Amino acid sequence: MKKMLHSLFSSPDQLLQVMSHGEMIDAIEEGDRIIVDTDGNTSVNIHCQEVQDDFKRHVDALKRA
Repeated sequence: MKKMLHSLFSSPDQLLQVMSHGEMIDAIEEGDRIIVDTDGNTSVNIHCQEVQDDFKRHVDALKRA
């Protein structure tokens, strides 16, 4: 277990899938939640239904607060 964790954190580029522009567009259309570009910048796919549900849940929680 310790060896596995060390390998993940010693090479984070293997943990995150870095995508080209075309792959990013495909990932958005397929509904992936998180998009990582070739520069390592991350984005949330706002077209993903799960992301929209999470956002609605957080807004509703803020309204109750």
